[in-house]
Amino acid sequence: MASIAQIAPGPENCPFTFEHQLNHELGSNSDGQTKQGVVRTQHEQHLPGHPSIKLSERCKLYNFLEKEFYSLDMDRVAPRLWWMAKQDKASISALHRQKVKGRNIVISEDPKLHLVWIYDRVFIKPLPKYILSHAFWRDYLGAKSMNGENEEARQVRRTRAAALGYLRTFRYLVKHESDFDLAKSLTVIPEDVTWEAFCAFSADLTSISNSEVSGRWAYGEIRLTRLNLYAPLILGKQNFQRVEYQYGAVFAKFYGPILFIFGILSVSLSGMQIALAAEQIDPVGNTLLLIHVSSWFGVVTVICSAVLVFALAALWVYKVVKEWNYAIWDRLKLLNSGEAVVKNIP
Repeated sequence: MASIAQIAPGPENCPFTFEHQLNHELGSNSDGQTKQGVVRTQHEQHLPGHPSIKLSERCKLYNFLEKEFYSLDMDRVAPRLWWMAKQDKASISALHRQKVKGRNIVISEDPKLHLVWIYDRVFIKPLPKYILSHAFWRDYLGAKSMNGENEEARQVRRTRAAALGYLRTFRYLVKHESDFDLAKSLTVIPEDVTWEAFCAFSADLTSISNSEVSGRWAYGEIRLTRLNLYAPLILGKQNFQRVEYQYGAVFAKFYGPILFIFGILSVSLSGMQIALAAEQIDPVGNTLLLIHVSSWFGVVTVICSAVLVFALAALWVYKVVKEWNYAIWDRLKLLNSGEAVVKNIP
């Protein structure tokens, strides 16, 4: 049997090699001693970074891990994500690129918000210490834990697929040393990790395929505005994630459209009034030219307002049709190539 150090990354093992792990807290030698030389049994050990989660309490542990990585809402949305995002796992801007795009990086522990962005914000879930441990994957999310058809095995499969996809995103988020420095300053990556060690760790993540991850992670970044738009249709909920928590912010988004409609109506009504008033005036002396100019000006004003409204509506329709056309053709291309078939995790 191969030793732990010889186990290669694979769908039933750890996604990175023993040598490239970034956390050694769960690793032990043949005497059962940690690298610090303190004898600790599994009963005494806790999940790295979470002292309240004991490894011996497997039910509590797996419930915690499922909440950390798996989202039922995102799992339900996943089959329709091609409506909203590019069908490419690598469609993720590195952290420095997020800054170039003017986005503030917001730390969120909610798994459904990782790599979801809206306007000038993008949500990132920090890397927990335990997910960087080879022993953690081997003992708690490995092949032995996934075997069987009981509820715990199904829970482990769901959690593993979601955790693998989440972990793979850091290969794209942190590409340069500047990304790494930014990640550490934001506590996205543990403080004791070095750039050289992370590069070796990240290189192993290329072995993770779409067939091993949950459906959401066949995609990269996703717009929250689109998730909220389709949430009533797919989830039967008003929002995928609320972004306004004050009445003022909720009503403020209606001010622009309302003012625009009132402006168009006001201009149109003013133009109609000018045209009608000009028609009712009897020409006296040199006022005939003024009457004609006023009448035509009123008509032209109404026509211009109508053209503006239709032009904006046509532009919106064009944008929507163009996006759907790209999404459908891209979807068909991936289906024909077999790349769009994502493994269903029971």
